[in-house]
Amino acid sequence: MRLLTRTPGMTLRRRLHRWRTLIGEAWRFGIVGATNVAINFVVFNALALTLFPNGELKANVVATAVATTTSYLMNRAWTFRHRKTSRIRREYVLFFLFNAAGLAIELSVMGLAKYGLGLTSLLALNLAKAGGLGVATVFRFWTYRTFVFAGTPAVPATPAAPSASRRAVAARQLSSVPPLTPELATAGAEAGQVGGPAARP
Repeated sequence: MRLLTRTPGMTLRRRLHRWRTLIGEAWRFGIVGATNVAINFVVFNALALTLFPNGELKANVVATAVATTTSYLMNRAWTFRHRKTSRIRREYVLFFLFNAAGLAIELSVMGLAKYGLGLTSLLALNLAKAGGLGVATVFRFWTYRTFVFAGTPAVPATPAAPSASRRAVAARQLSSVPPLTPELATAGAEAGQVGGPAARP
């Protein structure tokens, strides 16, 4: 069994790799999130102005369902593509469960604005929806990264410490070198004198 010896350099590299991974996931998630927020708002307003003229909460449910589907496909194929998993069905179910929880957060904020504060204009409800989306987005990023796309990302390879067998071989090789005897030392000195610079004429 080969034991790995952690050094400060190895620990620092691992921490830097984790931070780079987190930052990369965050900005990709932000781009995917902004794209799906646009999809969400377009579908929401289209439904609120046509099929659900007086049912903004219903329109928001449909809009969130559409945006959730596109969000899963984008996040799986791009944001968390390095977090491989063979449990796609479990991942898909968890994704929609946490999105349902995020939707509940959005609906709570919109319901508070409409029924609690009496704000019924489409502009006011859009603002309430934006506030709910902001809170739900933080919740979704944390749950996606922690539970949904929970495959362990690749870490940079670090050199392993020499094994005990290798150290033993090196020690035997060193012990097999003959010691320097006085005769060998004298012969080496004479050889150095012979091979030195030629005497002046």
